[in-house]
Parts: sequence; structure tokens; C-alpha cells
Amino acid sequence: MSTPRLPQIGSDDNTWGDVLNEFLQVSHNQDGTIKNAPLFVCKGFLSQSGTDDPVLTPITDTIGGIWARISSGTYTLTKTGAFMVEKTVPLDDVYTDQNNNLFKINRTNADTITLLTYSSVDTTTPVDDILLNRFINIEIYN
Repeated sequence: MSTPRLPQIGSDDNTWGDVLNEFLQVSHNQDGTIKNAPLFVCKGFLSQSGTDDPVLTPITDTIGGIWARISSGTYTLTKTGAFMVEKTVPLDDVYTDQNNNLFKINRTNADTITLLTYSSVDTTTPVDDILLNRFINIEIYN
């Protein structure tokens, strides 16, 4: 079997469609959807100030969950039954920013993702006002 490739002008007469379909089937399902693509995505920039709930400026948000401030530096994204075990990314992760502020995100249960934010001067007590256009990417797979 040959390696799938794009059709070449002038050399794939009468087989152009077959060559292109073979190439596309490497990364696409029969219905045209992308193989192994997430079912749902929450990708964008998250900001929070004072005691307000976080606000997502989405790049794409097909999860459609609700962001809320639970307590100082503790925020949740909720969507009933959305965050399936072994299907949600990130499952548990830690990030820092250029100021060494700390961000911990984890799948809490099937309904909740929890985000904790810590100042660089105290990485043990969650604090507000750390999220300022913080990039976030949550993906749910089938």
C-alpha cells in the first residue's frame, strides 16, 4: 500500500479524487469530522478580580459551562456530567506564569473542574486577582 499523499497536478489524471480521499482518510472520519478530535472544548483567556466570578474570553467554548468563584483563589467550571473520567484534559495540572504565580487545575468530579490560584509570595494559600487573561484549555474526548 502506498503512503497517502496529496494529488499532484498533471500526474494524477483520472485518479485525483481517489488520491485526495486516501490522503484525507488519514486524519478524517468518513463523515468529514477530524479523527481523535475533542468532542467539547473550553479554550480562551480567563480573568478574575476582587470577589467576582472569573470571566472567559473564549477562543472557542463548546462546553458552555459556568465559571464561579467559590472562595478566595478557588474557582470552578461546572457542567452536569461533562467532565468524564479519563476523557477530560487536563486531568490534573500545575502551571506558573511569568511572575511565578501558581495555577492548579483538576477534574474534581463529572460535573466540576476546579482552578486554584496562588501568589508567588505564598504558594500555600489561594488568592484572588491572579487571573489576568490567563490562557486556559480544557478538552473532553470520546
